[in-house]
Amino acid sequence: MDAEQLKKLSNILYSESMAEAVKLVQSINSEDELFILLDNYNWDNGFEVPEAIITHPNCTLPIALLAFYRADGIRYLVEGEDAFANPLSKSWETFIKKVYDNLLKERYLSGRISYQPEITTIQKFKLKKLHPNLSSLILDGVSGKDLQILL
Repeated sequence: MDAEQLKKLSNILYSESMAEAVKLVQSINSEDELFILLDNYNWDNGFEVPEAIITHPNCTLPIALLAFYRADGIRYLVEGEDAFANPLSKSWETFIKKVYDNLLKERYLSGRISYQPEITTIQKFKLKKLHPNLSSLILDGVSGKDLQILL
């Protein structure tokens, strides 16, 4: 990845305008850039940019898994609908359910990037017990090239 691409991603991350950041996300044309952007995203800034990423035509399975876990999807898997008891979490609820539904329906291409969820063996065991039909891709992730670039 060249310096110009990294500068573009930094501009998105530090943009003061969410509308401008979303517009810039739409101009991204590679899986790598989407992954790096999401991997460096500050989730305190809301769900507009991650939403633009998961609906982007170049969003792949590793990116969607990263979005799901970074947005605390494990809490949804463990607690179910109880996770949404706080009325302030409506945007989080919408985001998590959308990503999870798309993962279950296998709407994302496999991609070339590696992503393994940061969950313990015990957490995996508990999740398999709670959701016996849960896809192993959601629990084990996918293999590919390692792509960790800090911006």
